[in-house]
Amino acid sequence: MHGDRINKVKIKPVSIAKVLCGDYNGIQVFMAPVTLFYWIESSSILSSVTSLLSLRIHYFPLLAFLIVLAFTAFMIVKLSLLHQGTSEELTDTIIDLNISVLALLLIALIIYAISSFLSYFYGIKGTIKTMMYLLFKLYTSLIIMHYYIMHVWLKPFYDRNYGSKRAVKALKSWIRYHKMQLFRYTVLLLAIVFSSARLFQLMLVYIVFPLLTMLSSLLGTGFRFRLVPFYHSSDIAVNVLILIAVFVLSNLCFYPIITALSYLSNLLHPIKLRIIPDNHKRDN
Repeated sequence: MHGDRINKVKIKPVSIAKVLCGDYNGIQVFMAPVTLFYWIESSSILSSVTSLLSLRIHYFPLLAFLIVLAFTAFMIVKLSLLHQGTSEELTDTIIDLNISVLALLLIALIIYAISSFLSYFYGIKGTIKTMMYLLFKLYTSLIIMHYYIMHVWLKPFYDRNYGSKRAVKALKSWIRYHKMQLFRYTVLLLAIVFSSARLFQLMLVYIVFPLLTMLSSLLGTGFRFRLVPFYHSSDIAVNVLILIAVFVLSNLCFYPIITALSYLSNLLHPIKLRIIPDNHKRDN
């Protein structure tokens, strides 16, 4: 018949990559790295840190490099999920990411050099470890929020099958007449990100950690990860892989919170556009 067409709704399975790396997933760890320790036995953390700082301190630069490398790989996957432009534009975005990571490493080296100089010649011992920790924490949190918030603002235009460059131009044109809406909704997104990360921390403290402790005492076996002491160079790779596994588990548990709050934020999005059919050619 030439009557009404039957539109079949296709249900796409949620990809593992989107669950583990999509939206702002991962920020709950970088905003509060201590949350990783809830998944790891405290005795193994103590032995690992003690062996690293007292016996194998020369392993620390390689350990830091591998952690930064793992973060970069994580961000490349996240950018691939958030980006909806051409492959060339995605490549440019990934290059910009690597440049910012290189700048982070240079800043860290400068801080280390200045701290070592002041300590050696003037006996001024600064808190270099705290500074490195805060630098990495600030950088990773800000870069995840930056790409996520930009994606949220551009998504209505992407849904209308705009290309990346055209979507940015359209957003700038919209902002010209709606500055207060831009401010209010951006603040709302930041509040959602911070509150969801805080909610996850509270869940770990009051639900997950007591549950793991109770199961361990009842069954007589551990349910948390164990780091290994740094005795050999291969132990660096082993501990990094363990931290990556804990990070993946944390993201998996954080995903339901993201899904619920992202649904709420999408309902309140100030830009409402008519969705053009999927067969409309994307204008790049």
